[in-house]
Amino acid sequence: LLWERSLSVSEMCDLLEKSVLTCFLVGGEKYVFILTGKVANGEEGNAKREVTVNEPPDGGQCFAEPLEGKPCEAIFTLTCSGFTDPEKPLKYEFFYSKEEESRNETLGSGFEAKRSRVAFPSGLEKNGYKLTLYAKVSDSLGASAMFKFKSRIKVIHSWR
Repeated sequence: LLWERSLSVSEMCDLLEKSVLTCFLVGGEKYVFILTGKVANGEEGNAKREVTVNEPPDGGQCFAEPLEGKPCEAIFTLTCSGFTDPEKPLKYEFFYSKEEESRNETLGSGFEAKRSRVAFPSGLEKNGYKLTLYAKVSDSLGASAMFKFKSRIKVIHSWR
């Protein structure tokens, strides 16, 4: 990493921890960064910083009950359980999608792993009226992972 700008050691360390470099580093691994530089009079110095890359929560699963209902009927319960991470509290954001490759619509986020009395719009006929559900689980430092629910739910008008 070559840097042509004056930064304090603290600023450089913050930059390393929050930069695009974290996209290339493996979660849970320790890395040592050594910053070497020269001051205006030619004197050299260096700073060393050990960084452990944060890992997102893992080890859990999410499910919905019931698996079938009517549009706008607040009967669904979304539950995530078993996620572990040392950086607590965990935050949960729930999403649904009418098509697996389409944009996810958020249902909101919070610290509760369970969301009750959730209503959904009707699914698309071409997909058997099924919606795909996801949960984004984040730790207190911001590491997150998206998890797909075990089963899809069917949301269909009763007149069909």
